[in-house]
Amino acid sequence: MTTQSPITKRLKVAAAQATARAAAAKLKVREAKATLKQARKSFKMEKRAAKEARRKLDAALASARKPAAAKPAQKTRPPKAEPKSASKKIKAPRTAKPRAPRPSKTMRSAAEVAKSVIERLHAPPPALPAPVFAAAPPATGDSTAAGPTKS
Repeated sequence: MTTQSPITKRLKVAAAQATARAAAAKLKVREAKATLKQARKSFKMEKRAAKEARRKLDAALASARKPAAAKPAQKTRPPKAEPKSASKKIKAPRTAKPRAPRPSKTMRSAAEVAKSVIERLHAPPPALPAPVFAAAPPATGDSTAAGPTKS
């Protein structure tokens, strides 16, 4: 049997301690995650409660304003003998103003533009007109008279 050297003993002890520290850190992370989850849940619950309280406050304010505003308005108006539907006048609908027609030559739709481009691509190239040459002056038989003279 071989005896273990002091270095290997220290290394084994250090490895065991590191394993224990890693397990403890893992537990701390799990606890922190659980705490965070609970905090998120409580935050959502508080947020919902605040929203509900705001809704109740708005409803209470709206209901408090309606009767206060409606009571003086009812006292100042004289009572009506006819129902609203019978006394209501019917207005004739407005006639539409005539608009100037859109100039079709200036603005084309995208489909028209695409169609014209495709037609140009599929069409054969345009035929060029035959060259027209000016009539040559009648030859007098003297070849030097036709050319420019150098002096």
